[in-house]
Amino acid sequence: MVHCCVVQPIRVIGPPEHRGIAMNYKIGIGIAIIFVIVVGVLVYIFVGPASIGQPTYRTLAHGFMTPIKIDCGIGALTPVKSGSGAGKLYIQAYQQVVALSNDHNAIADLTADHNPSASPKIRAIVQLIEQAAPKTMGRKYLLFAKGVRLPAASDPVADRLNAIGQMTGAYAAGCISDKTPKLAAKALTALLVFGHRLWQHGLFVDVRTCGISDMQSAAAGLQMIYKSGPAKNQIECAAATKLVGAINKAGTKWYDKMKIVDVADPNSGDMANIVRNDHDLSWRIDAMVELGIARWSTSYAPRAHAIAIFLKHYTTDSNHWIRASAKVAYGMTANTISQLAGN
Repeated sequence: MVHCCVVQPIRVIGPPEHRGIAMNYKIGIGIAIIFVIVVGVLVYIFVGPASIGQPTYRTLAHGFMTPIKIDCGIGALTPVKSGSGAGKLYIQAYQQVVALSNDHNAIADLTADHNPSASPKIRAIVQLIEQAAPKTMGRKYLLFAKGVRLPAASDPVADRLNAIGQMTGAYAAGCISDKTPKLAAKALTALLVFGHRLWQHGLFVDVRTCGISDMQSAAAGLQMIYKSGPAKNQIECAAATKLVGAINKAGTKWYDKMKIVDVADPNSGDMANIVRNDHDLSWRIDAMVELGIARWSTSYAPRAHAIAIFLKHYTTDSNHWIRASAKVAYGMTANTISQLAGN
C-alpha cells in the first residue's frame, strides 16, 4: 500500500528585525513611486501645454478671431474689368522699386520727389499700377517675398509697397496741382484697386496693412476730387464717402489687433490662442512668428520650453504657411532676438 503525502511549502520566518527590514523596503518602494508620480504631475503642469500661458481677455473677446472685413465694395469707383494679368504687372512695379532703392534710405529719397508727376521713373511705376487696375488677378496670394520673414523695424518689402502707395498718391497730387484732376482720379483709382488686392490677396499682415493704408489714402483722395471742382461727381463722391467710412472702421479693428500681436514682448498665451483659433491665416502666421520672440523674451525657463514644444508641433502642420512660419519661429535663437533688437 502506497501512502501519498503532500509536500507543504517551506516557510521561513526570520527574526523580527528581518521582517522590519522587508516592511521598510516595501514602504520605501511605495514612497518612491508616489514621488515619481508627483514629479510627473508637476512636470506636466509647469512644462506641459498649460505653461505656455493663458490667453487674456483681449484675444478671448467676442469676434476677435473673426476675419476683419470692409463692409463696402469698391466696384462703384473702379474701371470695368478687361483682360487678365494684374498680378504680373504688380510684381513688375515692385521690381522697379527694388531696382531704384536697395535700402531704406534710398526708398525714402525715392518717395521724397517734390515733382513726382514729372519724374519718368515714378511715372513708369504708376503706369504699371494703372494698367493692372482693369485686369483680373487669378493668383491666390499676391507675394513679393518667397517665404515667411522675421519681423523687423524696417522691413524692405513693406517699405517698398508703402513707397508704391506714396508715389502713386504724390503723383495724383501733382496732377491736381497741374490742373489735370482726371489723371489724378485715374491714378487714385488704380491705387484703390492695388490696395484692395493687397488687402484681399496679401498673405502677410504687413502686406495687408499696406493695402488698407493705400485704400484709405485713395478713397479719401477720390472723395475730395469728386466733391468739387472740374471733376465733380455726386454719385462717385457718395460712393467714395461710403467707402472711406467702411475702410476706416475696418482699419481701426485691424490696427487694434496689431497692437496686441506686433509687439516687442508678445503674450505667449494670446499668441498661442491666435495660432490655434484665428480664422485669418495672416494673423496665425504673424502670431506664430511672435511666439518665436516670446520664447526668448521670457525669463521663465519652463515657459520657454513649452513654447518650443508648441512651435515644434506646428512644424509638421498640414498648411504649408503655418508649417513654414513655425519653422522660422522654432529656428530663432537668442542671437536672432538680439539682432532684431539692434544690439
